[in-house]
Amino acid sequence: MRLLSAVLLVTVSLFACRKEKPLPAAVDAGSNTVLVLNEGNYMWANASLDLFNIDSGTLRSDVFKTINQKPLGDVLQSGSIINGDVWLVVNNSGKILVLDSQTLKEKYSITGLGSPRYAVKAGSHIWVSDLYSRKIQVRDATGKQLFKQIHTGAWTEQMVFSGSHVWVACYDGWLRKYHAADFNIIDSCYVGKGLRWIVSDKKNNIWALASYNDSAYSRLQQWTPDGKRLKSFTMPLSGYASSLCMNPGKDSLYYLATGVYSLSIEDVQLPVKPVFTITGANLYNIACHPRKNVLFISDAADYVSRGKIYIVGSAGNEIGSLTAGIIPSGFVFY
Repeated sequence: MRLLSAVLLVTVSLFACRKEKPLPAAVDAGSNTVLVLNEGNYMWANASLDLFNIDSGTLRSDVFKTINQKPLGDVLQSGSIINGDVWLVVNNSGKILVLDSQTLKEKYSITGLGSPRYAVKAGSHIWVSDLYSRKIQVRDATGKQLFKQIHTGAWTEQMVFSGSHVWVACYDGWLRKYHAADFNIIDSCYVGKGLRWIVSDKKNNIWALASYNDSAYSRLQQWTPDGKRLKSFTMPLSGYASSLCMNPGKDSLYYLATGVYSLSIEDVQLPVKPVFTITGANLYNIACHPRKNVLFISDAADYVSRGKIYIVGSAGNEIGSLTAGIIPSGFVFY
């Protein structure tokens, strides 16, 4: 980890001394590429995509617009690698853009989605959660054809495909479990209103985080694959928690609450102190590199100016920082 930190420190330091290079007509993204998803402002259509290369320390801003010669859209909600391509969920534009992962050129777009939030592949289908429709769209493997709609009765957020099941975080507080093959609901587990974030650990247990503005709590719970609650942690509103991610070994998780906190999946109490915090920052989202155990933490600043990305080691040591677009809100790791 010290060697990795040193390498990253050098590359980020080198980047800090460089001007951005003009972007060619296409990029050649490699295994150390990190895509920074900049949400942009609602109704401003100023979402953007940045590309950071860990090896060279080079950041290229607004690469989608440069390569595809058009704006990305209104509110870039989430992104992931599906079928070897980059899938970008553009919430207020009601679409998903599918990009070639190496060149970042748009291959096709998926429309007719309402207000999509996240996309996950489960078996031979793509599940898409939604803000307003109270339904999940199940589409074919390409995403182009609508296969089925699942009525949830609630705003839906993050989803996890684990084993033969899809777990769905519903904002009404219910963690719903569906069979991926026949789309039938199997179980509903109540976590708390404002449920948005879920991840799975190395034992295939599900961790769910709910935070609600009008209630004096944020709640983090651990559930077994068969729907038995193992742990439940509650924190006061002053510790309002958001965002969840796992380390590469899936034996520890990270969340935001006035700083970055680390919790082992075996812990029985919440940590008292954050592993990382920075005065004046508006920490917005967090993700862990799936191979390097390095954290990427977004700072939304004032929600109008360009934000920042902090690159932090697993122990909380700051390795470097980058200037991103408007409201950096997510990451895609290659």
